[in-house]
Amino acid sequence: MILPVRAFLGGAVATLLASCAGPPLTLYTLTVSPPAAGAAPLGSKPVVIEIPRVTVPEELDNTDIVYRTGDVLHRSEKGRWTSRLSVAITARLAARLAARRPDALVTDRAQAEAPTYRLLVNIDRLDVTAAGTATLEADWTIVPHDEKQPIRRDRARFEATGPVAKDQEVVALVGGLVDRLAGAIDLGRPRRR
Repeated sequence: MILPVRAFLGGAVATLLASCAGPPLTLYTLTVSPPAAGAAPLGSKPVVIEIPRVTVPEELDNTDIVYRTGDVLHRSEKGRWTSRLSVAITARLAARLAARRPDALVTDRAQAEAPTYRLLVNIDRLDVTAAGTATLEADWTIVPHDEKQPIRRDRARFEATGPVAKDQEVVALVGGLVDRLAGAIDLGRPRRR
């Protein structure tokens, strides 16, 4: 008699646990392109452009994919970023800028020697609404290692619209805004070899 009760209790516990399970979780990244095949070697003294972690509003710097309705931020139940949003944005920004400066080492990692330039990026606003409007406001500073060169500062605001019913649509909007930010940052022209 004890065996059927144990079997019943085991089945009941399994059923309860299964009913408590939420929808499957999908992890998203801001896709970073691999380096171009056949890229020329950088040489012994390349231009090094270091991009420390981008700052984003504190309420967004986590792994939650969020959108806003009025004054309320909604968290996705089924999707998450694979890393903190600031880390993902920094990686995508570095990849996009590296593609534009194949003569330079554009990196989001600290280097042994002082970089030629440090690019400091602050995202003051990153907002995706339930209506499908996305906004990114940022400022950046390019700090040269050579103190004789001027520090350069700039800022920009970007807007995009698109569907946001699915997490991947929110991810695409955010990625598109980061790409536009990368396009606005002037790191100079590649050096000729």
